[in-house]
Amino acid sequence: MSNPSEQIEALQAWINQVRQDQAGDSGVVNVNQPSLSAVLQLIQTGNARTSAEQGLSNTYVDLEREVQEQTDALTEATNTLKSQIVGRERTALKLRKAYENLEAHLQKHISRHSVLSQRLQEQIAEQKQLQMLEQQERALTEALRETLTTMSTTLDLDKILDHIFDTVKRIAPYDGANILLVESELVHVVRQRGYVEQAQEKDWLKQRIPITKLAALQQLIDIGKPLAIGDVSKSPMWVGFPGLDWISSNVIAPIRSNGKILGFLSLDSATPGFFTQTHADRLQAFADQTGIAIQNARLLDRAKRAAVMAERNRLANELHDTISQTLWSISLITERLPMIWEIDQDEGRRSLTTLNQSAQNALTEMRLLLLELHPPSLTSAKLDDLIRQAAEIVATRTGIEISVQVGSQDPVPSDVHFALYRVAQEALNNIVLHASAKRVEINFKSEAGRVDLTIHDNGIGFNPAAIGPGHLGLSIMKDRIQNIGGVIETISNTGQGTLIKIVWTGSVNQSE
Repeated sequence: MSNPSEQIEALQAWINQVRQDQAGDSGVVNVNQPSLSAVLQLIQTGNARTSAEQGLSNTYVDLEREVQEQTDALTEATNTLKSQIVGRERTALKLRKAYENLEAHLQKHISRHSVLSQRLQEQIAEQKQLQMLEQQERALTEALRETLTTMSTTLDLDKILDHIFDTVKRIAPYDGANILLVESELVHVVRQRGYVEQAQEKDWLKQRIPITKLAALQQLIDIGKPLAIGDVSKSPMWVGFPGLDWISSNVIAPIRSNGKILGFLSLDSATPGFFTQTHADRLQAFADQTGIAIQNARLLDRAKRAAVMAERNRLANELHDTISQTLWSISLITERLPMIWEIDQDEGRRSLTTLNQSAQNALTEMRLLLLELHPPSLTSAKLDDLIRQAAEIVATRTGIEISVQVGSQDPVPSDVHFALYRVAQEALNNIVLHASAKRVEINFKSEAGRVDLTIHDNGIGFNPAAIGPGHLGLSIMKDRIQNIGGVIETISNTGQGTLIKIVWTGSVNQSE
């Protein structure tokens, strides 16, 4: 029975048997040797176990102490770890709050940066827009300046209008352009561009259309402002013409002068929505220049007609004052000559001489008048011959002694040729009317691109600073010389005669 439990049970059974035996045999205990051996063995075993258990207990104690120490150390480490964890949690919380604050600040910064970036983009876009507008305004200014330069250098209306078409296309590209004028409630095209090139010129370009049939133009006259029609198919103001169905967009500006609308400058495009009100506002500047050019052309035409009328009146007066008077004198001499011849042949011969001289004078004056009536013939004659003829006529008519001295005579441009002759003629007329001179000296020289003309009389003279506006002779001469780029100087004193000096400098070897 190696098992302690079985030994204990056997011992318990033996003890119970002993008790029974003591009770039955009057206290005699029958001790069974095996049982005692078993008890002894059990005791020994118990003692051995007790010793083992004591050692084990000590071991347990030591182990428990070590465990306790380890537990205490672990507890301390755990507490330390808990403290560290709590510290780390607090640190993590602080970091989380700091991160949240940083993230909020970053979001705010990103938002602010986004706003600033958007503003910057808007400023960049606005700057680009301003630069584009500046470039457009610069181009507009340059185009207007070029047009003004053209207007100042030529009076040819067609050239000016063609130049306006060219410059407008740089500001507002178009497929067709036209200028319409309103005259006596009729509208007609005076200049166009683009329709002929597209083989779309129609009869309407040459027609005169009542403005009552063009409601849009009538409204523009009432409004007096430029108008852009982005899409003509959607505008009730648009009135199309046969063969011009390709027009999809139009811009038109009134041509004004002195508060009156003379007509319209109109641009057409085949692209729908192409023209805007900005195009219309810019086009108005060119329309105003067109108005100035048209008005100048009309004034020039009036001036030409007035000049023609004045020239006719002058020629009529000269015919009346010179040739007519000469012919009347010839008529009187011819009428009296037979009677004089019968009375005194010598007197008759003198009368014949006077008659011949008068006829020669009349012929010379008539030739000059015919030359003036035909300017090409006037400029084809030599300038010194013309000056001599004019001087001869004045001398014969007035008795003033006139000498003409001519030096070298290189050819000059026809406009200079004509202006110098007119000035010499006007100077002689002024001498006759105002100077009371007895003698006149004329010196003329044209050499190496320079012309010198002097006219000197010994008349009563005058004070040039005291000349009033009613004396047009000097003003006319000054204007003529300035128009050809020359210089005129008038030197005079009361009682000392008058000297007129004219200098013109130009290119050499030009034909007359």
